[in-house]
Amino acid sequence: MSSAQGTGWKVAEVNAVPPVKPDWPATWKSVRHHFGITSFGVNAVTKDAGNVLIPEHDERESGQEELYFVHAGEVQATLDGDAVTIPAGGMVSISPAVKRKIEATASPTTLIVVGGTPGKAYEVGAWEQ
Repeated sequence: MSSAQGTGWKVAEVNAVPPVKPDWPATWKSVRHHFGITSFGVNAVTKDAGNVLIPEHDERESGQEELYFVHAGEVQATLDGDAVTIPAGGMVSISPAVKRKIEATASPTTLIVVGGTPGKAYEVGAWEQ
């Protein structure tokens, strides 16, 4: 797939999307920044089996709901202590209070993450600026 763009649209292959900061690992794909999306958060990460894609955390403070889509590979998601295997093409929706950790179980694995806070305009997180 080649990248292309026109007025109001842009095409890119997920693994060709660079991280927003030069000192970030190439495994992080700053999708929102690359496309200039301002209404919701969306990023991706690609790693091999045995690596953490999303470190353990919850979104209680931000109130953000998240959707994780396994684009390629397979993950093990630990959700409030319950381990769930999610293959390529699978998705998991997680509410803010749920503690989550997502690890790659296949090589390579690409995970796409979409998030936003209900009833609130999207704000770029301090970690991304």
